[in-house]
Amino acid sequence: MTQEHLQGYFDYNATTPISEGVALSMQPSISLFANPSSPNRYSANSRSAISEARSNLADLLMTRPERIFFTSGGSEANNWAIKGVLFKHLRRPGHIITTSIEHASVLDTVRYCVEHLGFSVTYLQPDAAGHISPKEFESALTVDTQLVTIMYANNETGAIQPIEQICKIAAEKQVPVHVDAVQFVGKRLIDVEQLGVNYLSLSAHKFYGPKGVGCLYIKDRDAIEPLIHGGGQEFSMRSGTENVVAMTGIAVAAEEAKRELVSWDRHCFRLKNQMIALLETAPIALVFNGTTDYESALSNTLNISIDGIRGEALALRMEMLHGFIISVGSACSNNKTQQLSHVLTAMGLTEEQVLGAIRISFGCFTDAKQVSKFVDALVIEVQQLLRISGCEVS
Repeated sequence: MTQEHLQGYFDYNATTPISEGVALSMQPSISLFANPSSPNRYSANSRSAISEARSNLADLLMTRPERIFFTSGGSEANNWAIKGVLFKHLRRPGHIITTSIEHASVLDTVRYCVEHLGFSVTYLQPDAAGHISPKEFESALTVDTQLVTIMYANNETGAIQPIEQICKIAAEKQVPVHVDAVQFVGKRLIDVEQLGVNYLSLSAHKFYGPKGVGCLYIKDRDAIEPLIHGGGQEFSMRSGTENVVAMTGIAVAAEEAKRELVSWDRHCFRLKNQMIALLETAPIALVFNGTTDYESALSNTLNISIDGIRGEALALRMEMLHGFIISVGSACSNNKTQQLSHVLTAMGLTEEQVLGAIRISFGCFTDAKQVSKFVDALVIEVQQLLRISGCEVS
């Protein structure tokens, strides 16, 4: 993909385009037809491709290859981490700590474990900036806490959670921590060993890789149950014939992210500052939802609420009339009947503010010219929507 092909795309948190290097690497891997688990000479090439992918992901996370276990993506990895740990405690279900702003694949899995398996749960609430308090987290820990599951960076606001502090507090109580890092990996540097996390989820399609492949970092595989039983693949931890083509893609995506991540991050932060400056001087009334500074939020994400309009109507007009693609929430939550963002609601926004919110996310293929055009189009459409609704336009 090139900048020309991606003019107007501002929904990178939903999914990123596949990089040219990833696409090129996957084409010849289609010929690797042999089952990696077979002992014949054709299978050796398939096993080699898997080994390379595992090694590249380990390099990206700064860990050892034997701690990388492939999944079909972030949702499976989140399900596995939560259920796999809690299945060890089915005879004595205990306590879970999570937050009210997690991805659906965490919230729904935790809810299942509470409603059907007898566990209890504490949902930590964010502050107005979208952050969880380490002090409140420490207060929520009990002698019965068996798992902590908290995302690294929020998919709607980009808010980065104090995971290192949380891991340190949890380690003192010997409570395992799972981190959903789907939005974080490929955007910021991460060292899972230094971080002290027990489990970490990622998905290739969030950092220019293919859909349908991700992984779960597992510090100690004896501490977690397999989610999928069968043929014994993935060191007998996740059975099923491996998707060699997708693994070839994630291998290159991880290699590119390791090499280019700092450059991508700087590029996105420049664009973010440019967009903030343009929005702050634009003739429309808006607020930024959550923090926007570098240390506290992802460099590629902005969430704004605009007075007097509906985010869904604005998103539709931006795409139909100007070719700009944005989001009114996470891609997964948009498939459900729930209309109000649970993330923005938990942060204390009013219903009107939530309904008027849009998420803007960009990446390495976005440029400054696109950002300027985007803000110009946004002003035009906000003013037009206000006229349609009978509101005065300044």
